[in-house]
Amino acid sequence: MNRRQFLRSALALPAGAWMANYNLMAHPMMNQIKITDIKGMVLKNQWKTLVRVETDAGIYGYGESGASGDIFRSWVNTGNKPIRNYLIGEDPLAIEKHYFKMSTQVHNLLAQGSVFSGIDIALWDIAGKVLGRPVCELLGGPFRDKVKLYHDDQPTDMLDKKNCEDWADKIKANPRGWTTIKLSFNHAFGNESPYSPHYLPTLTPRELNMLREGFDNVREAMGPDYDLIAHAHSEFDLPSSVGIAKAVAPSEVLWLEDPLPPEYSSSWKALKEQSPVPIMNGEKVEMPKGFLPFLQNQALDILHPDIAFCGGITGAKKIAELAAVFRIPIALHNLGAYPLLMGSVQFAASTQNFVILENAIDKGQGTELMGEEPVVVTDSYIEVPREPGIMRMNQDYLKANVRPEETWWGDEKK
Repeated sequence: MNRRQFLRSALALPAGAWMANYNLMAHPMMNQIKITDIKGMVLKNQWKTLVRVETDAGIYGYGESGASGDIFRSWVNTGNKPIRNYLIGEDPLAIEKHYFKMSTQVHNLLAQGSVFSGIDIALWDIAGKVLGRPVCELLGGPFRDKVKLYHDDQPTDMLDKKNCEDWADKIKANPRGWTTIKLSFNHAFGNESPYSPHYLPTLTPRELNMLREGFDNVREAMGPDYDLIAHAHSEFDLPSSVGIAKAVAPSEVLWLEDPLPPEYSSSWKALKEQSPVPIMNGEKVEMPKGFLPFLQNQALDILHPDIAFCGGITGAKKIAELAAVFRIPIALHNLGAYPLLMGSVQFAASTQNFVILENAIDKGQGTELMGEEPVVVTDSYIEVPREPGIMRMNQDYLKANVRPEETWWGDEKK
């Protein structure tokens, strides 16, 4: 096939323009190297699995799977259709083909979705390293040179104004300059513990008043120059979710995240219609087909996928394309390690309708220590790295922090 024929076929692909752009860039190097192994490992203070895809050119790609180590290795190495059977010996640059093969094996429980999400991230890392480009360029080119992050934290007692003020002082003094804070409801009920929405999906008027007071206290302590997000963890019923939205509205939150169970139902549309604040969902929604009914039914104001669960970078780009048709913005969920952070940054840089990225920096998980380069956040922004690929991992740090029950790369039993 000559270049003109290839160009015509690439532009005719059903994937978006970003994939056509990648296919053109990758074409000269296609079928030059092969995948030789797929490995997983879990570190201390982490539960997601670090992924390494190896090639016969000595180029490694790193990713992060939402699955535990045992589940990841099981789907890769064993079972009726182990992933290694249709990836080993293949060209790592054929990312769309590999995404199709892996995603069509996903069953209703979607365990494999989180497994191949990590592999997909690693394949993009390899592609960038082989082609000498940062992945954001392979994905169509950067829309931005830096990416805004948000931080998860909350006072220990949101009903105590002094506690909120002390907490706010700590946030404001953080050298990373966090300007957007996500607050869970855990500490909005004072000394009323044990409060467990996992067992009580319905909130009473008294509890809703406590929630309103807690968020009002935080807003007063933080002042008007900071953005707040309300996070509900998918526990509540529809009447309570509507009540929560009304309770947090006076504190001018950016949005209410995950009040209802994550799968689509008409309750999401009813909530959006009744809510005085924007509604977000997505960290537990997997694959583009999981997001589509929310878009078709105009049931969300903003989507919140996680590339370790939703199909990797490829899946997230497909989700973003769907959302763009409906003029819906994308934020990214991310409470993982360095590969998830840096893969999310490359996705965010290349995605027009992206707005903000969650992160696990400053959470004691070692996220910011895993790479060869330091993680620098200034005024809530991280600059988009322009080195080839996605990341360069600090192998000494990884070796020092492997879980005792885990094995170093390459020691897994096939």
